[in-house]
Amino acid sequence: NPDTLIESNFSTFLYVGSESSPGAIVNGIDLANEGGLVWIGQRDDTRGNHFFDTERGVNKHILSDTTAAEVTDDDELTSFTSTGFVLGGDSGINANNGNFVSWTFKKAPKFFDVVTYTGTGSARTVAHSLGGTVGMILIKNLDQADNWAVYHRGADASAPEDKYLILNTDAAVADSAAWWNDTAPTTSVFTVGTDHAVNADGENYVAYVFAHETGDDSMIQCGSYTGNANNTGPDIDLGWEPQ
Repeated sequence: NPDTLIESNFSTFLYVGSESSPGAIVNGIDLANEGGLVWIGQRDDTRGNHFFDTERGVNKHILSDTTAAEVTDDDELTSFTSTGFVLGGDSGINANNGNFVSWTFKKAPKFFDVVTYTGTGSARTVAHSLGGTVGMILIKNLDQADNWAVYHRGADASAPEDKYLILNTDAAVADSAAWWNDTAPTTSVFTVGTDHAVNADGENYVAYVFAHETGDDSMIQCGSYTGNANNTGPDIDLGWEPQ
């Protein structure tokens, strides 16, 4: 049976940077054997949020707040381990005395998956291994300066597959068949259309696929809510205490 203890699959870990004395982050997540994503941001500076994953390799990162293509740097993360990951001395993720946060997502059924694929220029499906409902997908073109594409089940009440968001901008939700081909993801595949941000011919992409589960062993949910101006709510009932 899959391990549905959230502490075995997800970690929020805070650390203070030290370029001259980099070292291991021990958060209890087995990235070496199971795979996953490490997302690092500095809390007291405007450095970009760095994404590292086991599919692309430890020395490659992308930034969530820019259109920049993938960067190779051997001194940021230096290895994935069975209990977390190891920091290098680069200031982007380990600036001296900087206050950093890392979020680590392990690849796990009904929780999270990392997928890489090559675009075709024509609408196509991409396999994933969630084995459950897809709540959100983040996609980045690794070869070109392209916007991040976001599918989210809360983007539209009736047909979220018709809509897209852009992670690196503040643009409102928009409607286009070119992003998800107006096709809802399934428990085993998602569909990309013809937009360059998700499916240019011959270009390489990474997709981070987050589940949405409401059962007794749920570890993750992706939802939406309507805000108000008086700071009294709304209260969001997940059914469990979030980490």
